[in-house]
Amino acid sequence: MKKIVLISSYCDTQEKINILSENIKVLKSLGLDTLVISPITLPNEIIEISDFVFFTKENPLLNWPLRGFTFWQTHYSSEGWITMHRNVADYGWAGLYQIKKMSQIALSYDYDYFYHIIYDLEIDQYVIDTIKSDVTNLVHPRINPNKEDDWWDCTLHFMIFDREIMSKIVDVIKLDDYLKWDGVAEGQALLWTQLFPINISKTPVRDKIYYWGDRGFFNYSMNPNYKMYISKNQPTTCWVSEGDEKVEKDVSSNLRFYFYDFLESQNIKINVDGVVKEYQLNKNKIIDIGLDSLSVKSISMVDNNGEYDLSNLFKDIDRNLIYLGY
Repeated sequence: MKKIVLISSYCDTQEKINILSENIKVLKSLGLDTLVISPITLPNEIIEISDFVFFTKENPLLNWPLRGFTFWQTHYSSEGWITMHRNVADYGWAGLYQIKKMSQIALSYDYDYFYHIIYDLEIDQYVIDTIKSDVTNLVHPRINPNKEDDWWDCTLHFMIFDREIMSKIVDVIKLDDYLKWDGVAEGQALLWTQLFPINISKTPVRDKIYYWGDRGFFNYSMNPNYKMYISKNQPTTCWVSEGDEKVEKDVSSNLRFYFYDFLESQNIKINVDGVVKEYQLNKNKIIDIGLDSLSVKSISMVDNNGEYDLSNLFKDIDRNLIYLGY
């Protein structure tokens, strides 16, 4: 039986490249062919040790309002409880799209077994034994490597299919269907188990890098002596708690900054599109600039530690809200 491992990757750091390289070497030592797909350039060392490497400009992240991940954090400010609400791009479809494209490529060759993994899968003895066993049409649950009780019933991190089932899965990976799915991309693997004769292992797998670790989602400050969050949103409404009740509130589209967790007071100058305003801050406070956040072109700031250009950072923000309530 001819076997190939299809490796989804987005290796934008040396740590990730090193892990990908280590995993390819392990897989090659098991007598497997490997195919890597990446939307960013990989070094020659990866190309030389793998059988196929495909670079593509396609990395179809989905942004608000089409789709997105939502994170929020409440905080007590000088005006009472506030919520920092952040949307980031949904990368789930990008992951499924990589699976679809790699499968189509691999199916054009004469392989019998197709092993889908993510670049940082922890290839432990269980994974090795499962590959050696010739079991097929199997998907796995996943454990957060940093929190043992965080268990996903199914994941895309380690899947095994024969040619027939692989071909059927390719046909059902469609953007329209994904957008109808009320859940994360990993839920698609659960759906496949309902459509086709695919089993779910009782043994979970792990990844080596937990993507949703402490990423500072609510801190854009470049000064370690305080934290700062920035809003960027259309006018909207949201439901917030007031005591035991939920009420609907309007959320302004104005550019606003929330400064918090001060270690020392700060003299701060904020320059937005050439208009400079100055503040003395030493407590958790919302600053409303009074300009529509979606019209802002440039932002820079001066504080006790120096001057910072925040324009590119602000441009990359998808949708951030700051509102009173929680």
